[in-house]
Parts: sequence; structure tokens; C-alpha cells
Amino acid sequence: MEFFKVWVVGLDMSPTDSFVLRNVAQLARNFRPDNIHFVHVAPEPDIPDEVLKDIPDLQVPELAYYKSKVQKYVDENFDAASSIEIHIKEGNALTELLRVCDQLTSDLLIVGEKGSKSPGRVARKIVRKSPCSVLLVPELFEKSIDSILVPTDFSDYSEKALKMGETIAEQYDGCKVNVLHVYKDASKYLSQVFETVHEIDEILLKRKTINEKLTSYAKHKLEEYLHQFQHEKLVITPHIKSIERGEEISNAIEDWIEVYSPGIVIIGAKGQSAPAAALLGRVSEQVYSKCNDHLMLIIKRKNENSSLLKVLLGS
Repeated sequence: MEFFKVWVVGLDMSPTDSFVLRNVAQLARNFRPDNIHFVHVAPEPDIPDEVLKDIPDLQVPELAYYKSKVQKYVDENFDAASSIEIHIKEGNALTELLRVCDQLTSDLLIVGEKGSKSPGRVARKIVRKSPCSVLLVPELFEKSIDSILVPTDFSDYSEKALKMGETIAEQYDGCKVNVLHVYKDASKYLSQVFETVHEIDEILLKRKTINEKLTSYAKHKLEEYLHQFQHEKLVITPHIKSIERGEEISNAIEDWIEVYSPGIVIIGAKGQSAPAAALLGRVSEQVYSKCNDHLMLIIKRKNENSSLLKVLLGS
């Protein structure tokens, strides 16, 4: 699978930008995109319309300052041999960033995260509404990718995420791809009010038997699914994890991430249960919302939300 060729990188002039740029530079050296567009959205000028009408270029010096500052960031942190353009826009950060992505028919949108326990409101909206895949770069993250996690539910989006995981792993020596499938245990199928000790013993035995069969089935299904992806130079390791009724799949994925600390998590924007009209699957959103100490790549189809985005942007 080919890696993304047209990247849009959102910069907000915060210290996080230096980490975003260094990670983007490392990725660009490995994957050689055709074009990288750095975008900063300046706030709208707090100047009366009457003044702007008489002096329409009043904001030019400030916009030029922003452009020179972005150029300085790029020069200091970026050495990849890709075509680079800098865009300075005015207005709402979310709207203008999405507009640039749509106009450039970008493949990948890269934005920084401030290192809090959950993404900011703008970042969440960007992931939901972006017309392309999104890479979230957390503050202070700066390391090579030595392992990859791809959660799977065997959907088309999961398959795209795994193929992208293969593409990334091929560029990093010794990088391992871990594929995690989360399934529901016997508690999903058993619900009973017990009246005697005999009934409790009976249901516990039944639950054990069902769990053994569910585990065997999940393991076999995952190994069979991964057989088509195995190749000599790439290590793909299957993992399964069960959850009880009422537990969230995203919590199981989060627990795995906390224990094994992969360099990047790649997840499809939707799963098998996500409605076609959904902008982002529930599990995918919960995972990226909770796990922001790692690179997080949310895979979408290119131009997936383009029609809706045009309506939202009024274009």
C-alpha cells in the first residue's frame, strides 16, 4: 500500500510545533511525499470594517510575520526533500484547516496534541470532519517507530489500517506490527438469577466452556485473517483480548497500549457496527480520545466527508 503523498500540517505557533515538525521530518525522510503544506490560521483582525475598507492591506505585515515565523520553524526542524508550501490563513482554525485540506485534496492531515489526558475540542472536530486520514502527534513525542498497534474488527477500515501498518513497518528496521482483536466473553450470552448453589455451579461450568470456545474461535479467526498479510521480512503478531458484558472495547485497547507502549497506533475511522452516515466510529473516537501519548493515525478514505464538508464550509 502506498503511503500518503499530499500532506497538510497544521501549526499553531505553540511549543508543540517543534515536536510536530521533527516527527513530520522523520516520516518525510522515510516516505518521501510529493507535497507538504504547512498551514497556520491567524485569528481574524479585531479591526473595524470601516478601517479595513480604507486600508485593505493593514493586516499584510502581521500575516508576513506569521509566514516568516513558520518558515523559521520549517528551516530549523525540517530537512526532507519534498516540495514545501506555507499557507497563512485568517479566520476560524478548524474551518480554514479543513478548507485547505479539501482544496488540496490532501491524503493526510497532521496536527499536534498538547499532552493533556484527552484531545482538545478543535482536535476532536478535526478528526471527525477531516476529508482525509489524520495523524495526531502528542507533545514531547520524539522517537523512532519500533512497534505498531492495529486494532481490528475485520472491517474494510481495519484492513486499510493494517495495510498502512505494513507500509510503515517496512521503513523501520525491526519494527513489529501487533494486531489486536477484542471480543466479548460468555457474559454476553449468559444472564440468570440464581436460587441454589447447584445453579451457580452449573452456570459457572457452562460459562467456562463457552469462554474456551469463544477464545478458540477468536484466535482461529484472527490467525486465518492475518495469513493473507504475512510476509518474510515483516513480523505480524496476533493478540486477542476478551471483555465482559458492559465493558467498552476501547478500554481493552487502551489497556493494551498502556502495557506495551507502541510507537504508533493505527485505527480505522469506522468499524463494522458504525453506520455509513457516521463521521467517525464510536470505538475509534474513544481510542484516540483516551490514548494520546503515542502517535495516533486514524485511517479514512480520501475525500470521504468531502460532500458534507462542502456543505459545512458553504462552498
